[in-house]
Amino acid sequence: MFWRLLCVAQFYSLLAIYTYLGLTPHPESSVPVFNDLLMHFAGYIIAGISISFARPFWPMWQRAALLIAYSFAIEIGQYFNPPRTFSLSDMLANSGGVLVGLVIVLVLQKYVPVFSKLLYWNTPLAKN
Repeated sequence: MFWRLLCVAQFYSLLAIYTYLGLTPHPESSVPVFNDLLMHFAGYIIAGISISFARPFWPMWQRAALLIAYSFAIEIGQYFNPPRTFSLSDMLANSGGVLVGLVIVLVLQKYVPVFSKLLYWNTPLAKN
């Protein structure tokens, strides 16, 4: 039970951090910026993996839809939050990262048996 709560807590904490970084006027004061699009892409790979631990029973399309809609909402919020700006490139990088993160989960589930056990640990369908 504790594992499942930890997985859910880490996912929603990640969203809270992404929301802060996405809507704060100067995120570079909180984290160093290397390559903006690469950071978006990598961040949403992590989000795709993270949601899979938090919500392992959701179909992949629901996980993807939630994260992509969330990233679009952040970008739209930036439009109304100067000096931040709306960026189609960021949205594409975010969406690509989500899809790559979910594909990583699928590949690990198929080829690394311990990964599936960890993903579904402490759930009714957990394989002992």
